Amino acid sequence: MRTKPATVTPAHRRIFRPSPLVRAGVWLAAILLFCLNYWINRYFGRPDIDQIVYHLQFGTQGLEATDTLIVRRFVRWSVLIPVVLLALVLLAERWATARRYRVMLRARPYLPSLALCAAILLWLHQLSVVDYVASSLGPDYFSRHYVEASTVSVQGSRPRNLILIYVESLEAGYADAQVFGDNLIAPLTSLGASSFGAYEQVPGTSWTIAAIVATQCAVPLKRITVFDENTQGELVPSFLPNATCLSDILAAHGYRNVFMGGASPRFAGKGRFLQAHNYHEIHGKEEWQEQGVPQERMNGWGLFDDELFSRALARLDQLHAAGRPFNLTLLTVDTHEPAGHLSRSCARRGHAGFDGVVRCTAAEVAAFVRDVRARGYLKDTNIVILGDHLARRNPLSDALERVPKRTLFNAFIGEDVPARNREQLVHFDLLPTIIEFSGLRVGGGRLGLGYSGFNRHPAQPEPDRLAAMRASVLNPSATYRSLWVAAPAAYRPSCVRIASFISCNAGSDTLRGCGCATANTERIVVGRGDSTTTRSAR
Repeated sequence: MRTKPATVTPAHRRIFRPSPLVRAGVWLAAILLFCLNYWINRYFGRPDIDQIVYHLQFGTQGLEATDTLIVRRFVRWSVLIPVVLLALVLLAERWATARRYRVMLRARPYLPSLALCAAILLWLHQLSVVDYVASSLGPDYFSRHYVEASTVSVQGSRPRNLILIYVESLEAGYADAQVFGDNLIAPLTSLGASSFGAYEQVPGTSWTIAAIVATQCAVPLKRITVFDENTQGELVPSFLPNATCLSDILAAHGYRNVFMGGASPRFAGKGRFLQAHNYHEIHGKEEWQEQGVPQERMNGWGLFDDELFSRALARLDQLHAAGRPFNLTLLTVDTHEPAGHLSRSCARRGHAGFDGVVRCTAAEVAAFVRDVRARGYLKDTNIVILGDHLARRNPLSDALERVPKRTLFNAFIGEDVPARNREQLVHFDLLPTIIEFSGLRVGGGRLGLGYSGFNRHPAQPEPDRLAAMRASVLNPSATYRSLWVAAPAAYRPSCVRIASFISCNAGSDTLRGCGCATANTERIVVGRGDSTTTRSAR
């Protein structure tokens, strides 16, 4: 009996063939990664791994507090467009296969996997993952340079009130007439303020909550929790519990800390940070909505800047009349990427486009300063105006790239401004700098990673500090982690001596454990939450 010769199956037919559903899933994953990468780059600029991972910690709560325009664009680019592209790809595959194109028949089994690999490689490149991994093996910059507040004397007999204004994405470069045709922020640059010529951005400070933390606590904000399920739930609700920040120091000197922002305190853990660090009042989007603010005075993020400053001025009058030192911290939103928010009042004044938003915001901040001056408050009150971070992707990004050196706007306004000791600042320097600007004295001029920019101090930043920070400040650090990790049950809380006050790092139930409870104890209730701290005067 003659045997039938064996049939040889071509190589491209012998490979594993996934089910149509699996194949479509791989295609969808690849398309989704490409679309998300495009969405982030187009509307926010190049992604930052620490920023992305940090925001993932807050899940849907962070999404709910975001500008609705951003949410709609996210849904468009992460759901609608990927589904449409998937359908087109599958139809194109079917059409090419039906026509028996040889190249298509050979390549078809590999295409979804190749597309997914390409998308992953693109993300690895965009996030500089290789550099990120390499940095984890680098030196612990933070531990070598961090100065704990417990080792520093902060003293002063007549501190001044503080108004601290964070202006969203405000760069000094907007004043460059050679790039923009004229000075977009002329109302601010004409205030006659004292300014540092080179306020520069370093890693761990490039988004709003990171900038607030860096300027108030003199530490970067970086990822330490997402891949550590054992501490994730513990760390996020307790925001840098072992760090001593600007508002903690001011509260210990009798200040009332008040925060007012247009956006929601729930976004990116901002409210948790403020609650954890002695802000007595926290006002934001949800409160404005409860008060019945008309929709035309709100944008996707929250309250328009003009309305925020109007309310801030009214609260300022109350704070000043109370006769107690205060810190009024404001955070604007109108210049937020990707396109800004033009209020009706700005439009009525003839402003249009994103450059109009920048011009109008500058005018509103300057008008607020003039109102403060007109009331005579500058006799005992100082004002600090800061761009929170460099602008991300917006309609003027290409022009900003032509500015010779991109730095942040800063202005220090008061009747008796201390002498600057240099021109360069980074975010971390603002903690000791603002404290000394407020009339207190920082022993040695150092707190956290910062060096005071005012007065004469023996310690000054190293010449290569900027390069060293950019290379190593986000490297793993046991000291940095200790600022986040809550103390064990047997922990004996440490007392931080600040002038005539003792501030305990733990709650009121353990105050006596550090020996700093006295008869004069003030209970501080922060915002609407249940977070409390206690301060005792000795």
